[in-house]
Parts: sequence; C-alpha cells; structure tokens
Amino acid sequence: MKNIAKVWRSSTAFLLSAFSFLILITSCSNELDEALQSVGNGTLQFVVSDFPTFGESTQTRAIGTQDEGKTAWENGDQIIVTLISQKYGEQAAALTYNGSSWSTEASLSYLENETPSVSVFYAPCYEVTEEGTMQLRSGMQLGMTEYLSGNYEMDNGIMTITFEGAIRTYSRLRIAGLANQTLTVTTTNFTPAGVNNSSPESGEVPQAEGSVTYTLTTDNNGNAFLYGVFAEDATVIVKQGNVVLKDYTFTAEKNPNGTEHNKSYALDARPVIDGTLGGKAEATEDDITALVEQLKEYVGNGITTIIVPGNKSAIITVGNITETAIGEAIYRLSGNGNYDENNPYNGKIDLVLPDVTEIVAMEFYAAFALNSITLPKVTTIGDMAFQGCDHLTKLTFGSVLTTIDEHDGLMFWVGEKVDGCDLFLNCGQMNSQYVPDLATNTWTILHTNEFKSITLTHTGENSECDECKKLQ
Repeated sequence: MKNIAKVWRSSTAFLLSAFSFLILITSCSNELDEALQSVGNGTLQFVVSDFPTFGESTQTRAIGTQDEGKTAWENGDQIIVTLISQKYGEQAAALTYNGSSWSTEASLSYLENETPSVSVFYAPCYEVTEEGTMQLRSGMQLGMTEYLSGNYEMDNGIMTITFEGAIRTYSRLRIAGLANQTLTVTTTNFTPAGVNNSSPESGEVPQAEGSVTYTLTTDNNGNAFLYGVFAEDATVIVKQGNVVLKDYTFTAEKNPNGTEHNKSYALDARPVIDGTLGGKAEATEDDITALVEQLKEYVGNGITTIIVPGNKSAIITVGNITETAIGEAIYRLSGNGNYDENNPYNGKIDLVLPDVTEIVAMEFYAAFALNSITLPKVTTIGDMAFQGCDHLTKLTFGSVLTTIDEHDGLMFWVGEKVDGCDLFLNCGQMNSQYVPDLATNTWTILHTNEFKSITLTHTGENSECDECKKLQ
C-alpha cells in the first residue's frame, strides 16, 4: 500500500522548467517499510504543470478589450485530487500552493497492485472535508470560480498532473465595475462551470433553471467574474444595492449560439450617469430633477464614485447662468448655494468626467456634495468653476491646462470645510503659462489659491520636465 501524506518542493524541481515538482511520502514507519520493499525508493512523485491562461491580451480594465486574467498559480490555490480504491473507497486530497511550493495534510491510499481511478480538478469553489470528500465551500456557488479538469498520468510511482491544453467547456464573463465593491448579479439561462462535467459529484447539481443570483465582490482592478455557458437570450442584471448598473441580454444577433467555450466576455457595470441626457443639447427642469433623484439613489446605495461619460454635456440656463445639467444637479443636491452642515450629501460624491475637455464657468460652484473630482482630459476651465467646493479633498487634472479664466472670483477656493484639498497636475503644467508654486502649495492665476498639497503626475505627455525625461 502507498500512503500519501506530506508534500514539499524537491531540489530537483528546477530541472523541469515548466513544472513544479512535488514529492509525497508516508508518515507511518511500518507502511514506509512496506512501500520501500515494493516500490524501491518509497516515494510517490507529483509533477504539476503551469496554470493554463485564457490566452488573451494583458488589458484588464479597458471595457471592450480582452482580459488576460489569471496566468499563474497564486498563493492559496488548491488542486483537488480524488481517488477511488477498490479496497479503501473514495478519497480526496487538496494540494495547496503557498507561492513557491505545494503541500497537503491529507492522505490517499490504494493497493500496490491496483490501478485506482483518479480525477484532478482546479475548482476553487470546492474544498476537501475531514472525511476526505469534496463539498462546496461555504458561501460559494458553481459559476463563481473556474471548474477545470486536469489530466494525469501514473507511471512507476510518478503522477504527472497537467492543465496545459485543458479544454474549458465554458466561457468567462468579466463584470467591470469599481474596485472592491459588492455586486448582486442575477442570471437566466446560465449553466455554471462544473455542472454536467465528468466528476465525482456530476449530476448532483441540476442545470440552472430560471434565475440564479450571485453575490460577487470586485477585485482591486474592479473586476468580478462568472464562469459558465450563457445560452442565446441569457440575461445578466448587475446591481449595487437597489441600483441597476447593467441589464444585458445575449441576443441572437450578438451571440447566435450563446457564448463560446474558452472565451472571455466583458460587461461595463461601472456606476454611470448620462450627463448628455441621451444626446440632448438642452436640459429641462424635469431632467434636472431626475438627475438629482438619480444622484440621491446612487449615494443612498453606497455608490459614491460616479462616472459621467460624454464630451458634450446637456446644458440648462438658470437666470443669467448657462450651466451643464450635471453641474446644476450637483448644485441643487448641495443646497442651491446655501451651506447646511447637516446636509447628508456633503462631501459624498467622487465625480469622474472622463471625456470632457472644458469645465464651464461656475459649473461646480458651491458643489458641497463633491469629495473629489477627476478630469483626465480637461484643458479649459471657466471663471469660478470650482469656487465654494468646501468639502473637496482631491482635484485631479490629467492634461495640461491651457486656458484658465479667473477674473471674478477665486477659481480654486476649495476644501474650506475639510483639511484642505490635494491638487494633482500633469507635470507638463510646469512648462505652461500657468505654473504652480510647489514649494508653497499655491497657484496664482489672477488670485493666489492655496492647496493642502500640489503633486505632479508624470505621464510623459506634453512635457519636457526632467522627471519625465528620466522615464522615457
């Protein structure tokens, strides 16, 4: 009998460039003696191949592009080996990776003269019980992780486990949102990875029918994943709290046979508000009211980072001021210019305008609801555009500002109700006509504006500063 008990990396592993080399031996001295007599060296060797990737590009956040995803074994990964012996019955053991080597505390037993039935899985949703059986981990559902069957060969006391060339009988859906957020994802016509696969538990989990709901948490890149097969007309609804971030159908036109195996699909489920109002040039009072209510719903459901795409926002004229619709909605949410320290929306919103190139005059005047503003492409800002953003803690410009129209007020009179505002500028700003004083954290346009700090971001674009030259 061979008894598999301990596993560690052999010093000879480095002779196999594509593999991690594992040795497992018995922990019982009498069984070791028996194994020595029958096997010769008394060891059972395991060889584990590299992790198989989806073979996609390295872009992990851009919506519409492919996603490389997991490419190598990571700390905490497990491989589950199941074995059926005529004498000792069904058994399972988990090999666990610690970042450099694998180990297991379990044992597998079979007779020396028998050929046991063995299956190998990479299935993070499963764990091995103390009784040596496989079960779903607490809080896990099929479809939340991969379910990949590996191949194996046993020859003269060596078991080679390989996932290279393994065929995934499912696809992957990448749900792209914000980092470290909890999402509720409801699917229909979705068969999770692991259902109807050839495995010891095959048939115990029925194919998904009707709707199935998952609770997923996005990773540090803002990605959450589902693994399985989405049939034609399958639906996916992504929500954060009560806010629907995405409602998508795999239509026959887009996916005539449903999703293909071993391919990755992506849904943009970022918290977006349409500042263009569907392409309208001018907004109505009803439009502004609806935007205010949408902002309230987002914040009320814990969505504080709000993305407003589009380079041409709808506008509205109130009195003698022409304003963007989103700017007016935030102004009203903030109290219509009247500061109230008890306003529940003070400093709650992190606003991202990824496409706009101009902030119009007074666009965010008295926008007490703003905690931060990120403006990757803005080059022009109008007078008093940020004046009175009293709860603003961070203001980021990704491009060089070439036009700053400050004449009636303090353009950057911000952060008065908090511990000041941190300003981030493209390093090319140091070569422009508007140059901040980094030593004093001030920026004089017409008036002198004070900041908690001023930091240059070195993009290498539109600049010839020494710092960027070093990066080129």
